[in-house]
Parts: sequence; C-alpha cells; structure tokens
Amino acid sequence: MIEKHILILISADGFVRKFWEKTKHHKTYKSAYEDLENEYESLFGKRRYSDYNSFRICRDRITKKNKN
Repeated sequence: MIEKHILILISADGFVRKFWEKTKHHKTYKSAYEDLENEYESLFGKRRYSDYNSFRICRDRITKKNKN
C-alpha cells in the first residue's frame, strides 16, 4: 500500500499543499520548494517542475482557483 504522504504529491494540488506546509520550516519559499522537489525526486526519480518560477506560476493558478 502506498503511504498517504506520497499519494498527496502526485496531484498538483497536493504538491502545493505540501509546499505551504514546508514554508513553515524554511526561511524562503524557494528553499521550501527545493526541499519538496528533492523529496519528490527521491520518490519518483524526476523533478515535478523544471524550476521555481515554473512551480510559482502553477502554485498561483491553483491558489486562485481554490479561492473561487
């Protein structure tokens, strides 16, 4: 059985939720993002986004969608 914290990372919404959790333990959003990408890469063998700016665009789109 796949663990819940791994399943959360599969969806873009889950990745963003996990990012916001990690920001509590990092000084910058970028370092929280890199930590999460490292976790994702160790689990799935590749990065989810090409860089922080690519993720930021997706994050902002998801955040806006969830507010509406």
